[in-house]
Amino acid sequence: MIHSVELGRSKRVSGRDDSVTMRKIRYNLLEDDASVKDVIELVVSQGPKDEPVHILDLDDVVAKHQNWRRKLPRVDPFYAVKCNDDPAIVQTLIALGAGFDCASKAEIELVLQRGGDPSRIIYAHTAKSIDSLVYAKACGINLMTFDGEIELDKINQVHPEASLVLRIHYDSANAQVSLGKKFGCDPEHEAPQLLRYAKSLGLSVVGISFHVGSGNSDHECFYGAIKAAKKLFDYAQSLGYDLRLLDIGGGYPGDHDKPIDPYATTINGALQRFFPLKTNVRVIAEPGTYYVASAVTLIANVQSKRIVRTPQGTVRELMYYLNDGLFGSFDWLNPRKYPPQVIPGNRQLVRSRELFLTTLWGPTCDSTDLILSGMAMEELQIGDFLVFDDMGAYGTVLATNFNGFAKPKVMVYISRRSWEQLELEKRNRRTKRKVH
Repeated sequence: MIHSVELGRSKRVSGRDDSVTMRKIRYNLLEDDASVKDVIELVVSQGPKDEPVHILDLDDVVAKHQNWRRKLPRVDPFYAVKCNDDPAIVQTLIALGAGFDCASKAEIELVLQRGGDPSRIIYAHTAKSIDSLVYAKACGINLMTFDGEIELDKINQVHPEASLVLRIHYDSANAQVSLGKKFGCDPEHEAPQLLRYAKSLGLSVVGISFHVGSGNSDHECFYGAIKAAKKLFDYAQSLGYDLRLLDIGGGYPGDHDKPIDPYATTINGALQRFFPLKTNVRVIAEPGTYYVASAVTLIANVQSKRIVRTPQGTVRELMYYLNDGLFGSFDWLNPRKYPPQVIPGNRQLVRSRELFLTTLWGPTCDSTDLILSGMAMEELQIGDFLVFDDMGAYGTVLATNFNGFAKPKVMVYISRRSWEQLELEKRNRRTKRKVH
C-alpha cells in the first residue's frame, strides 16, 4: 500500500533581499509490508516513459545515519550537500540531527529554507566569493574553511568574527577524484605559515580539516591524515591557539555492498591514538556518497536498438539506446562495472538465453554518451526496463537537459515506520529548543 503525504512548512530565510518560501515536499508513504521492489513494479506497470525515474528511498538514508552513529560515535556527520541536494534528503537529515557541509550560497540557502540551524553548517569552500561571505555572515554562519593568505584577507575584511578551519591536503592514492591540487595547503610548510598569518590578523582559527578524495577506496589513509592534523594542533598551541575542531572530510563508500566498517576501525583507532576523549576535541566529517549512493535506484528503458553484424552476417554486437545516459544519471563518478537488472516490457514474449556483446548508449547525439560496453548480456527489446542500483551520488546534481532530453524524475518514498520516527525526532528537537 502506498499513500502520498506532504512535509514542510513555509519559512523565509533572512540574509537576502529576495527571500524564498520553502515549498512542501510530496512523499510516497509505504506501509511496512511494502518495499522498493513494489515501487519498481508500480513504475514498470505504467509503461515506458521519455523521462527516466529515480526512486529515492529515505529509509536507506535513515539507516545510513543510524549506522554512522553506531560505527563512528565520536564523529558528527555534516552531510555534503553537493553530492545530492534533493530537498527530501536535506529535510530528512535535518530531522535526524545531522549537520551540513555547504560549498555555495545556494546550498546554504537550501539548508536554511528547510529549517536547518546555521550553527550546524560548515561553509567548506576555501575560495569563497565576497558576496557569499556577506551572505554567510548575515545568516549567522561562522564556521568556514581556508587554505591561503588571500582567503584570510577576504574573511578579515568581510567576516572577521568567523571561526576558521585550516584545510590541509592529504590525498589518498586510491581516490577516484583527488582534491589536493585544487584545495588544501601543504601541511608541512604552508600550514604553519598560514597559522602565523591568521594570528597576526587576529582571526580565530578553531580547527584543522582535510579531504582524502572522492571515491576513496583506501581506509588506511585516514590514519596518516589524522596524524598530520595532530602535528598542526600542537604547532597552533605554540602560537597561542586552542584548537578544538577536527574535520576529517569525506571519501566514504556508499554502495550497498561496500560497508563502512574498515573505515570506522581505522578512524576510531587514529582518534584514540592522537585525539583521545580527554583532549575534548570535537570531530566532524563531511560524508556525501555514504549517505545517498544506495538510496537511489534508477529505472531507465530501451528506446532504440541497433544490430551490428560481421561481414559474414553474424551478430557481432547489440547496441541499445536508453532514455538516460552520461548527461543524466551516469556521471563520470559512477562507471558501470556490472549489468543492470532487466525487467521485460513485454512479459509474454519468449526470451532467448543467448548472450551477446552489448553496448548501452545514452539518448544524446554526443558519442561520449556511453553507459557501458563490452559486456555480455541477453538480448533486450524496445520497451524493456533496466534497473540500476546505487545511483544516488552526484548523478542528479550533475544531470543536464543537453539535447532537450529530460532529467530523471525523482519519486520519494519512505516507510510509515521511518516517517513516524522522523516526526518524533522533529517534535523532540522543537521541545529541546523551547527548553533552552
